[in-house]
Amino acid sequence: MKLRISDVKAASVEGNYQWTFVKVYAGDSFGIGEGFPAPQLESVVKEYSPLIIGEDASDLRRIMDKLRWAAIPHGPWGVSSHAFSAIELAILDLLGKNLNVPVYDLLGGKFGDRVRVYVDTHAGKSLESLSRIVVPITPKWAKEAGAKEAKGEENVPHHGRLAPMDYSDEYSPAAYGARAKEMKKEGYTAIKFDLDVPTPYTTVHSQEIGSLSNREVGYLADLVSAVRKGAGDDTDILFDLHWKYDVKSSIALAKAIEKHGVMWLEDPVPPENVALLREVTSATSVPIATGENHYGRYQFAEVLKTGIRVVTPDAAKAGGLLECMLISQMAAMGEVTVSLHNISSPIGTMAQAHLMAAIPNSGVLEFHGHDVPIWGKIVKRGDRLIQNGYITLGDEPGFGVDLDEKVASRYALGGKFDL
Repeated sequence: MKLRISDVKAASVEGNYQWTFVKVYAGDSFGIGEGFPAPQLESVVKEYSPLIIGEDASDLRRIMDKLRWAAIPHGPWGVSSHAFSAIELAILDLLGKNLNVPVYDLLGGKFGDRVRVYVDTHAGKSLESLSRIVVPITPKWAKEAGAKEAKGEENVPHHGRLAPMDYSDEYSPAAYGARAKEMKKEGYTAIKFDLDVPTPYTTVHSQEIGSLSNREVGYLADLVSAVRKGAGDDTDILFDLHWKYDVKSSIALAKAIEKHGVMWLEDPVPPENVALLREVTSATSVPIATGENHYGRYQFAEVLKTGIRVVTPDAAKAGGLLECMLISQMAAMGEVTVSLHNISSPIGTMAQAHLMAAIPNSGVLEFHGHDVPIWGKIVKRGDRLIQNGYITLGDEPGFGVDLDEKVASRYALGGKFDL
């Protein structure tokens, strides 16, 4: 029996990022997916939806090929890929529910019931909320928790070399070490911190050109040392540079932290020129990770030539679960670990957990919502999804989670949530 797609809807919620949900209908049945934040993502989903209405949801590869070819004239990546990814996730959820099987079965079955996650603790401070153009905002849930309106340069993105950086004790070794101890006590066996942070020695000039002085390198290495001490030798520690630094500085920092046995150093240089990664990977024994800013199998084929040891695609933007499974297979040929990037709500997180369970070179899945009080409320049983640093997958159909639309409506972007 055909499972004809009858409608496609999209709506967003203000989480720590703006979570865009897509619902694909086949009559009274539906599946829910999530797309990585991007400007006007709901409108882009709507623009492409006529191409898939009337299609049999079971012909998923045909549907995804239609979308890709439709985007060829203006480039199939960027916002278009975010939309395609969300649509694909929703169709997989729909198929799983219709067939009464979990999505990992649609991907070929699972290697185990548990998916290990790492908690992203950002820096020595609590989480900031960012808009689709990466500008700090104060969403409704944060105001309810007593947060003050976000301050700073409203026309400057939070990431990058132009972001204003003011040093405080939140970026001290003591704060980083204490946070590591706290996360370990909660049961996490892998913890990530940011290293693209201000130091007592940061200057405006060095920041704008992405250059670290010797004193800055030493200070950032002290942060790593404090995290290692706080987490202990039995916990994996990871660090993110968010493409902040030039090649020379990235190499100097990587060498300075080699002795601390870090799991990986992520995104050391800007993502546009993958050849720069080769210079970094060949100069240090620290495993280098990257991938969250790349799309599709063809881009990742080039990324995997750079000597990285961990690849970090995000299935909510890179093309969906099937595309990321192909990327995972390419990575496995070079014994490269796949640790999916993930800043999603529980919908996108569970979708990516199903993929992690279905691949043999699975590493750790990112959890980016630790400090977001609505993260565990946006879906039913969301507060129990992560236990002692793991997600346990059952045999529930689809992704195994249902959106709580009352909560979604309360925190909807623009005050309207129509799925």
